[in-house]
Amino acid sequence: MKFKKYFKIKYKNNKINQYDSIHFGEWGLKSLGNCNLTTEQLSATIKSIKRVIKKKNFLIIKALPFWSLTRKPRDVRMGRGKGSPTLKVYPLRAGKIIFEFKGVSEELVLRGLKTSALRLPVQTIIVKKYDKRTDCIKSSW
Repeated sequence: MKFKKYFKIKYKNNKINQYDSIHFGEWGLKSLGNCNLTTEQLSATIKSIKRVIKKKNFLIIKALPFWSLTRKPRDVRMGRGKGSPTLKVYPLRAGKIIFEFKGVSEELVLRGLKTSALRLPVQTIIVKKYDKRTDCIKSSW
């Protein structure tokens, strides 16, 4: 087989993993739901964060897309195998930390994370290194 054909994941439970914590930074953005993050969604969130926080080497991305989804072209009949890979996806589970920040002030981090959470298809929460904040930021569907 030339390429491994991935199947779409269907998440059955929405249990938040309490043990996924921040390793490298001081602040983090934690997901509260399951979804597939595409490269376009991740690049949009990174751009919105970089607009607010104008620094280099502050952002640690922990959700990099590695899963390729396939699609068939339009107006193609059934059969003739699986379609060609079209987009890369990261299968995000509930409780996984997406981004981490280090060396940035608290005001800038909160503002940057609130603007970036609007570009994600999942509800998120802002987490500090040793205590969990209870601010729940809803993102737009």
